[in-house]
Amino acid sequence: MQEKTYWREMGQGPRKVLALHCTMAHSGAWRGLSECLGDGFTVLAPDMIGHGRSSDYDGESCTGSLVYEAILDRIDAPVDVVAHSFGAVVALRFAVAHPELVRSLVLYEPVFFALAMELDVAEFAGHDAQIEEIRARIARGDNEGAARLFMADWGDGTPWAALPEQVRGGFAKRIPFVIGSQNYVAFDTPGTMPRLGEITAPTVVMDGAQSPKVIGVVCDTLGRRIPGARRVTVEGAGHMGAISRPDALAAELLRLSEADEAV
Repeated sequence: MQEKTYWREMGQGPRKVLALHCTMAHSGAWRGLSECLGDGFTVLAPDMIGHGRSSDYDGESCTGSLVYEAILDRIDAPVDVVAHSFGAVVALRFAVAHPELVRSLVLYEPVFFALAMELDVAEFAGHDAQIEEIRARIARGDNEGAARLFMADWGDGTPWAALPEQVRGGFAKRIPFVIGSQNYVAFDTPGTMPRLGEITAPTVVMDGAQSPKVIGVVCDTLGRRIPGARRVTVEGAGHMGAISRPDALAAELLRLSEADEAV
């Protein structure tokens, strides 16, 4: 079956925003952002393959390439980009490959672990070990156990047993996507990392004060390597702060858009 990406549009404003969700979420995660931005914006948000209303993931393809190609099929004029976690890693590739299409970047906790591997081996080792255990559990047919392990670090803090059965089942179905993302997040197969200094769009790199330490390593490094990047930490937020604190992301995007329109 041909892969099909579902796109959600929120708002009717003249300024277009491309919003890329994290693994395990879907385009509806950006409703809060759209509400905070107000009438001047239209948020264009895809469901990544295997998520929401898009086609199922085949369990083998490089997920980053699938998401990137879906973006290129849809985006043909400059947009602001707001992205979270894995979506932010894809956004970085988009920004270096197509600077003419990116007006600004607001990145919340890009899981670009290739940077951590290069600069802080001890921090990367913890992620690497977790991915290998997830891979092993999937190979044994224990997708639920793999999803439970992943969400313990990268969820919103809700205990696994407290999640509705339907939600747990959805996470278990989507967990192979995490393995399919490693070409981008850990091995940087597109070659984005050496080109970070080429990013010309005004950029904000954000993290949550309560997030895993490795994320701080990644965000600090991005803040140094992307020219002129603004570094922001959201107090009281964790990895899911892009969803729980959409006001913080909206404030940064509004600041960037006001500066752009004032030029």
